[in-house]
Amino acid sequence: MTYQEDLRQALGDAVTFDPQILRAYDHDVGEMPRALMGLIEHRPQVVVAARTVDDVIKALVLAKKYDIPVTPRGQATSGYGGAVPCRGGMVLDLSSLNRVIEVDTEKATVDVEPGVVWQELSRTLAAHGLDNRVYPTSAPSSTVGGWFAMGGVGIGSLRYGSIGDNVLEIDVVGLDGVIQTWSGPDIEPYHQTCGAVGVVTRLRLACRPSEALAFIASNMPDAASAARFMADAETGLTPYSATIQSAEYCRMRAKAEGHAPAVASGFLVMLAVPEAGADEAQAACLASAHGGVLIGREAAAAEWAGRFYPMRIKKVGPSILVGECYMPLGGFAAWWRDLRAALPKDDLGLEAVAVRGGRLAVLVYILDHARSLLYNLRIAKAMIPLRIAARHGGTAYASGMWFSALAKRLFGPEKYKRVKRLKHAVDRRGLLNPGTLNGPGLPFLPFASLSRCILAGTAFLAPLAARVSYKHPTDHLMQGDRP
Repeated sequence: MTYQEDLRQALGDAVTFDPQILRAYDHDVGEMPRALMGLIEHRPQVVVAARTVDDVIKALVLAKKYDIPVTPRGQATSGYGGAVPCRGGMVLDLSSLNRVIEVDTEKATVDVEPGVVWQELSRTLAAHGLDNRVYPTSAPSSTVGGWFAMGGVGIGSLRYGSIGDNVLEIDVVGLDGVIQTWSGPDIEPYHQTCGAVGVVTRLRLACRPSEALAFIASNMPDAASAARFMADAETGLTPYSATIQSAEYCRMRAKAEGHAPAVASGFLVMLAVPEAGADEAQAACLASAHGGVLIGREAAAAEWAGRFYPMRIKKVGPSILVGECYMPLGGFAAWWRDLRAALPKDDLGLEAVAVRGGRLAVLVYILDHARSLLYNLRIAKAMIPLRIAARHGGTAYASGMWFSALAKRLFGPEKYKRVKRLKHAVDRRGLLNPGTLNGPGLPFLPFASLSRCILAGTAFLAPLAARVSYKHPTDHLMQGDRP
């Protein structure tokens, strides 16, 4: 019996070899150059759309039997290549494993399958007087399991930290088909590692009581004042969540959505504060002390309502180069100054989410066109924010496949060693999401890491790329004072 026949017999119509469907699974939300994608086998040979945990077990056991690489996948809303095959094989689609298994109102926890979408989970929890502690800005489509696998931070991270800080227990299936349950520190090797050491089939999340929120937004004149206001607001107003947005990003959003931007210059600092303790007068004093002013309540509420789907600014693009990193709040102003100096020809849309411990998770958006002549050169700009962040105490946000060479720095040496030992113990043949810990080798140089080549190549090209900006037909609509 061939592996195709074995898979069909075991999993029925959960299995497909249809070329049209396989094509839909050979990329994620990122737009990587074709030349780069051509260096890996990014199109799978088979997709298994698991409907039950038993489907996951059967798929993994058969993958081991036939030596088939397996790439677990949720909704692929990250652009780091963590859900993209590098050796073909099988994509294990977990998005149909989307049951909310149990809500425990007394303990304020919820057990979910990995394919549960964050926004749908929030609606389910609301009926029990609970809500998600943290969730991504892609909550309308992002899955719980996918965000855990990438190690995300987002809305609520100022109070509650990362998704990893809020997962209490997980079930994991390995290539042997055995389900193991982990809690406490034993969860850590599965957080941020993209399914490279096992496939998570259940997560228990800590929840928060539902609470009414008030929205306070201030227009700050520059990056330094925005950072100082946010630091003071964190201690004085104890917000649940906070973000910083550049005026350029506000203009991009406004153009994409068809309304006036929230601010015309400087930065918008957005706070979501428990309504019971909201003190607008205190917030106005804090903003004024740093040269800023509050915007109206209605405008602040509209900004909160529009917190989802930052990538909708692609409507203005039609493509975007995205740079992402962690920054200490104290280094934000110097980082922004250096970034503006490094990319003087580009309008930089910036959105930064505050994270517990005095950090920002920063996204930088540069409008571009993936099919334009010099896109393959300009894509090197996406690495410039991270390179500058390293000078100011910053680090990578995630690794996935493209930045797997940064995994050791991202995880820390102890976690990295632990993950590598576990990988060797459970997956010696490297079938589980290969390429996400060491990076795939190059076809013509298999012992060289593609990820390291990407880092080296973008470093070499970045100075030239910074000189070449994409001129969009609506550039005049993006103009305004640069903060």
